[in-house]
Amino acid sequence: HNPIRIKFLRQLNINLCSKSICSMSLSRTIFIFLYLLLSPAVFFAQQKDVSIRIVQDDEAHQLNDFETRLALEKEGFKIQVLLSKTEGVYVFASFSDSVYKTGPSDPVPGFKDLPNLAMAEEEFNNNKELIISNEGWSYWFYDPELNWHRFNKKLVFLDSNKVVGVKSIKQYYLLDKKEEVKVKDNNRPLYIFFVAVSETDDKGRPVKEFMRRKLKIEWKAEDD
Repeated sequence: HNPIRIKFLRQLNINLCSKSICSMSLSRTIFIFLYLLLSPAVFFAQQKDVSIRIVQDDEAHQLNDFETRLALEKEGFKIQVLLSKTEGVYVFASFSDSVYKTGPSDPVPGFKDLPNLAMAEEEFNNNKELIISNEGWSYWFYDPELNWHRFNKKLVFLDSNKVVGVKSIKQYYLLDKKEEVKVKDNNRPLYIFFVAVSETDDKGRPVKEFMRRKLKIEWKAEDD
C-alpha cells in the first residue's frame, strides 16, 4: 500500500468529520468522490454516435464536418459506418442536390416520415449498389434480433455496443428508371445526406436527431 495515499485519505476523513459529516464512512466518501469525478466520462461514453468514412483504394476520408466534398476516381468505393449504441442511419443518395442543400440547422425534409420513406434493399448488399432516388431514403442498420442487414455480409464488432458495417459501391440503381449504372459510367456529381435519429414518438416517428452529415462526390478526369 502507498503510505502517502493512506495518509491523504485519513486526513480527508478527519477534515470531513470536522465539518459535521463524520458519520459518513471513509469508503462511502471515496465512492461519492470517484462517482462525481468519473460520471461525466461515463455519460459521454454512453452517448449514441455514428461515424462515417469513404474509402477508395488506400485512401480513407472521415466525414468529421457537417459538409464534405471529395474528388474520387470513377471506380468502386466503400462507405464505412460505425454504429455506436444506435441501430442505424438514414441515407439519401441522389444526383440532385435538393436534400443536399439542407443546412446544418434546417429541418430535414420528411424527417418525421423517414421510416415510411425507407426503401427496400438487397440483403447483405449482394449487388454492391447504391440506390439513387429523388424521394426515398435508405436505412442502413444492424439489429441483433434479425439474421440479415443491408451492409456487406461481414460486420466488425468492436464491442457489444459498437459495430462497423461496410457498403461496397460498384454501381448505382436508378429507382425512377429502374436502371443500373456502373460507377465508372457516371459523370454526374453524387450527393449523399446522412441523418441519425435519437428519439421517436409513441408511434415510432422520429422527433429528434443526433447526427447529420452531407457529402458531395465529384469525379476525377481520367487523365488526372
